[in-house]
Amino acid sequence: MLPKENRLTDDYDFRRVKRLGKSYHCPLFKLSLARRKIKAESRFGFVISKKIDKRAVVRNRIKRLLRQAVRERLERIPDGFDIVFVVRPQIVGKNYEEVNSEFDKVLSKVSFPGPRLGEKTFSDR
Repeated sequence: MLPKENRLTDDYDFRRVKRLGKSYHCPLFKLSLARRKIKAESRFGFVISKKIDKRAVVRNRIKRLLRQAVRERLERIPDGFDIVFVVRPQIVGKNYEEVNSEFDKVLSKVSFPGPRLGEKTFSDR
């Protein structure tokens, strides 16, 4: 499970990321990210519709796979972002290695916006 400070739970924040965020696509999911108003830990949210699969067991497994991929890369992702994963139907039946490799591909495409004036950069830590 992700630490509490890394979870995106408020509906307002999900809508804000959708409205203001930049999106990156892959066959398994869409990743949207938006800068947070305050410089704090990055937070992650997962959207898995019943259209993906009606069974909660399958949807929960997909969330667990994505959470594990995020947890392994928390140090590589700079602070100050809200990130939302919107899952696509092609992810059903994929194993962890396939999800992991797609996550790496999308993460390599992401260009995290630079720091605001006076903020420390990712390399300053």
